[in-house]
Amino acid sequence: MEQFIEGKHFSITDPQNVKTVIYQVNKTEKELLKTSPKFTIERLQHTEEIVGEKTKKTFYVNEPKPEGNDLVILSFGQGKVVVNTGILQDDEVRICKKPIPMSFKKLYSEEETEYKEVEYTPNLKRPISIIDPETTEEIKPVLYFDDETKEVKGKCKLKPYKSYFAFEIREKKQ
Repeated sequence: MEQFIEGKHFSITDPQNVKTVIYQVNKTEKELLKTSPKFTIERLQHTEEIVGEKTKKTFYVNEPKPEGNDLVILSFGQGKVVVNTGILQDDEVRICKKPIPMSFKKLYSEEETEYKEVEYTPNLKRPISIIDPETTEEIKPVLYFDDETKEVKGKCKLKPYKSYFAFEIREKKQ
């Protein structure tokens, strides 16, 4: 039996020395809001194709929403990160003029350290991501069960003398 994957895809082209990663922003279901963060993020899977000196990346959204999928677009290159937000709606990606409330910072320590307890939703989604800007790979948290709060949490181990990029989607303060 053939299986069909319902979804959408779109492509971007990275110039030389730039690596782009894209996250989908998910709003937590009302039933889980009391025990979970309001927003979680999910890194989009992609394929790459070399086109001359540029890299064409095709990103895949498995469950497109009728109202559109909110995106965070991070382009890493030459010691800086360009942050954009957009929405995948119908068959196009529109870059937003009104930004999503997001906090981000550069993490650096001269000692090995553990960064922030990350809370997870029951389906193991989280609101924060820590990224190695050189490789654009996520730093995967080590999961554990907190006996006091009865929740699954995670901690990230960060290497000394290395910079990291962390971002989190937050509810807009009124």
